[in-house]
Amino acid sequence: MNYTKATSLEEVDNAVRFDVPILPDHEFFTDFSDVRGDFEDKMIFRSLNVNPRTFVFNRKENGSNKSLLFLAGMRGSGKTSELGKIAKKLHRKDGFFCVVCNLDEGLDLNDMEYMDILIFQLERLAEELNEHDLQIKKDIIKSLQDWYAEQIKEVNKAIKREGGFEIEVEAKTPSLLSFLGLSAKLKGNLAGSKENAEKIRTVFKRNFTTFSQKFNYFIEEVNSALRKLEKAQEILFIVDGLEKIATSDIRKKIVDDESNRIRQIKVNTIFTLPIELFSLEPKLRQFSTVVSFPFVKIVERDGSLVEKAIKRFETFVTKRIDKNLFDSQDTIREAILYGGGSPRELLRILEYTYLYSDDDADKLTKKALEKAVKKLGAESSRYLTTEDLEQLKVLKEKNEAGVPTPFEDSWQDLLEKLVVLEYNDGTYKRVHPIIEASQLYKHYVG
Repeated sequence: MNYTKATSLEEVDNAVRFDVPILPDHEFFTDFSDVRGDFEDKMIFRSLNVNPRTFVFNRKENGSNKSLLFLAGMRGSGKTSELGKIAKKLHRKDGFFCVVCNLDEGLDLNDMEYMDILIFQLERLAEELNEHDLQIKKDIIKSLQDWYAEQIKEVNKAIKREGGFEIEVEAKTPSLLSFLGLSAKLKGNLAGSKENAEKIRTVFKRNFTTFSQKFNYFIEEVNSALRKLEKAQEILFIVDGLEKIATSDIRKKIVDDESNRIRQIKVNTIFTLPIELFSLEPKLRQFSTVVSFPFVKIVERDGSLVEKAIKRFETFVTKRIDKNLFDSQDTIREAILYGGGSPRELLRILEYTYLYSDDDADKLTKKALEKAVKKLGAESSRYLTTEDLEQLKVLKEKNEAGVPTPFEDSWQDLLEKLVVLEYNDGTYKRVHPIIEASQLYKHYVG
């Protein structure tokens, strides 16, 4: 679908789609990296041993030092767009061969394990190598392809015992295309029959030490080939979408329970980290780097406005919607303040403002914005409990007193639901302005 700037009211809905990540080469892209408080994108580059000015990977000093980075942020903070910008800068012959793995496009979000992600990573790598027409020696592919075939035979034995349909495997000369076919069958069964998925995972996990060795050997051989072809110094995987996985239990199992397996895989990798798992930071820091990716702070704890950030959001809005479609600049500004520093939440507010616009006005008006805020406030606060509201009252009092908010497990659910928004290093939290506008919040908190 084509996303272009709205110059008429009828085009607004398409221009404010918040479920489609915007990459750096798109006209809608807005760079917020210098208005995110403590966060600076050079933290990511340095964690990957990359010069933040030239984007050159220092392989001489870090050839055996594989970086594992978790980018932790709330849903809607703009992580995918930020990673897209980073991948574009790093994908170069003196940098990385970047392979983006969007989990929501490749796997079953309702049933997933770390093993599924690894198989998907290898498939995506093979796809990218094939797409760029990079010739990899057949004996490099053969070792991994033969091992895959052996594991599928083990899986088929288990399936056959229970009378299920076996996974078909054809004997083919090793190549990127033949490996892709084999990998696609595996991934298809992981996302298809739950029974078959469990059998695949059981076999692969039982032989994980060998699998990790095969994986790491394959990666190093491909790294060597990329250097000889002068395409890149090493592979960098960007695994995005963990926060979209259906349940917090599945997400926690992948990151926490499988941490020992994650450590055995030796390849430069960036994972996005769901906000409710940020409490695992002390454990993850033992073998990786964790970088917090906060919302853009547009209001200080004392209530003063951060004008530079607000101006950046004005650019964000007017790249998508012609400013003449608003009845005033104040309407744009008010919508930004209600968004709380979240690009996605601001787009949601603009979508509802469009839905409430008068047919005769041909503009996005302050009246329509007020209706949108009232509706969103009611929807967002509907399931708040008395305990939640008491906690929000405490948060309000702490912010008014200028007191940092310490971490407590009880915040996680409110953060995950975007009832509470988090900024800087995590000690500054505030209630979502949409929640503050709701009648329920006003009644119980004030």
